[in-house]
Amino acid sequence: MKGFVRIGVVCLLALALAGCLFDTRDADPPANAGTGCGATPLDDALGVFQAMTCALENQQDAAYERAISSRFVFSPTQQDSLDQTFQGTGVYENWNKTVEMDVLGLLLSDAQAVDVAFNPSILINQTQFVRYRVEYELRVVNVATPTDTTVYGGVAQFDVRNEGGNWRLTFWDEIETVENQSTWGYLKGILRLRLNP
Repeated sequence: MKGFVRIGVVCLLALALAGCLFDTRDADPPANAGTGCGATPLDDALGVFQAMTCALENQQDAAYERAISSRFVFSPTQQDSLDQTFQGTGVYENWNKTVEMDVLGLLLSDAQAVDVAFNPSILINQTQFVRYRVEYELRVVNVATPTDTTVYGGVAQFDVRNEGGNWRLTFWDEIETVENQSTWGYLKGILRLRLNP
């Protein structure tokens, strides 16, 4: 009888262990899940700057697009809009998200590397809207030989709005130039000219 009890205990123990071995579990997420620019949360207004920085520096235009509102509008400095390069072209007219993304695509295709620094300070802070004064610097290492780095700098006002729980850039208004540097807005104008000669 003792032999049967031992065999029974061994069988029960084996069944218990087998059950543990074959329990179902949740799948592990992919190694890159939750990483990359697409995962940058837009749950606060500063997330827009983080997403745009990540997108530019990793040359991921889809991540940049995510941070831009469908109602996006861009406005250059008066100095840039009056520049002789753009006279009679209407290059800055009707600047919306589609134009912004087309120009960004050209910028990224011309660049071997991009580095950007945004330094935002709050001007207006409301529940669903924040206006920032943003000092920025954009460094572009060109693909063309010889590879050189062009630096753009300026000051802009960024209007960021909460749209359905995600904060997005709705208005980029270039307001000041920086001595001895072209603005990012000037670069945008040059790139749009290339798209629509």
